[in-house]
Amino acid sequence: MAATSFYALHELHVFAIRNSPDFKLGCEYGKTALSEILNTPITLLPLVTRTERRHLAGRFAALRDATDVPHAISAYTNGCEAIVGYDDHFKAIDHIVPYRSPDDYV
Repeated sequence: MAATSFYALHELHVFAIRNSPDFKLGCEYGKTALSEILNTPITLLPLVTRTERRHLAGRFAALRDATDVPHAISAYTNGCEAIVGYDDHFKAIDHIVPYRSPDDYV
């Protein structure tokens, strides 16, 4: 089963806005992208609570980018078998939640 979180969806929307000619068009691109993703059989994971984040953040201190921590905590608390990404940031926590590239699943 494939899953994503609100964290990733937010990043997708922001990416669309930042990479379009103007804000209005970026919002339209972002909305279309979100709609396409949400119309797949993907499971949508909830945001982690502040308590979970505060309690588990230290476990993921090896992540260089603080914005990766919520993704890792979400994957961990939801029992995901792996985190799939295009960059290797998550290799630092491979012993907690395995890191895979998209090529591993295609």
